[in-house]
Amino acid sequence: MPSPKKHKKIREPMSALNKVKLIENHEPLVDVRKACPGTRVSRRCVPYLRETVADMVNNAQTLLPSGYTFWVRTALRTIEMQRDGYLNFYRALETEHPDWSYATLRRRTNQYFAPVDEKAPPGHTTGGAVDVGLITPSGRPAELTRPYEFWEGAATFIEGLTPAARRNRMTLYEAMMGAGFSNCEDEFWHYSYGDAAWAVRTGVDTCCYGLIEPPGEWLERRPDLKHKLNLNRR
Repeated sequence: MPSPKKHKKIREPMSALNKVKLIENHEPLVDVRKACPGTRVSRRCVPYLRETVADMVNNAQTLLPSGYTFWVRTALRTIEMQRDGYLNFYRALETEHPDWSYATLRRRTNQYFAPVDEKAPPGHTTGGAVDVGLITPSGRPAELTRPYEFWEGAATFIEGLTPAARRNRMTLYEAMMGAGFSNCEDEFWHYSYGDAAWAVRTGVDTCCYGLIEPPGEWLERRPDLKHKLNLNRR
């Protein structure tokens, strides 16, 4: 597994994401709760991924040690959810760092929330991105960040993790990467396939997933979640 000191970070500037050509393959969404029965899915998650991505989650599940399972925290997002999440994170940084310029605030926010006003659609709005945690054989969430607080320890290869957190994080990483996902190295939990960020990370010029809306019947059943986004992911 990569060493934090030796690993060279893959950069994902918006300029590179916007150069990726979209060739939409119109692959349908599937309900993760049905398509990936071996995973835990958060109640507030919009539980849809592209069909191939759901299959890849299942493949990754087979690469985990016996008794371990994935916890799908975030799958699809509506544009409204993405916009609200971006603005909330931006405003929190603005309050915490009143001396930062607009450019600095936007650049830092872009590390964790893809903007909705760029050509490249945010990964979670395409059905190609998934945020995952790890559940231990005891049924409890695996430790992935100690001794850091959640956002402080977000970088995949951050130094200083406890041995247990490093081991669990690499178990998660190796299973997802082994199934063909790419990882956003600013967020150890964020993996994707087929979106613009995946294309940049893997060095290809095209992607196959663009914007897609959740099924209408889901929006009718859960109008309360259309705009809501939980930023305190653990």
